[in-house]
Amino acid sequence: MPIPQKKEDTIFADFVNKNKDIIYKMAKANTVFNEAGLTVIPKDDPWRDEIEWDEKYKDLKKK
Repeated sequence: MPIPQKKEDTIFADFVNKNKDIIYKMAKANTVFNEAGLTVIPKDDPWRDEIEWDEKYKDLKKK
């Protein structure tokens, strides 16, 4: 992790360091795995319908 430059960065870094086990458990509990144990995005996940990432990818590809 980079050295924090702002007070807010330090506060966030401290929070993550103090709570990393809880954060990991929550993230893992909210992750969907397929039969092979790979992380997958379910077909009914609303995130799949977001177009912002497609637009960002197109913009980056143009540069």
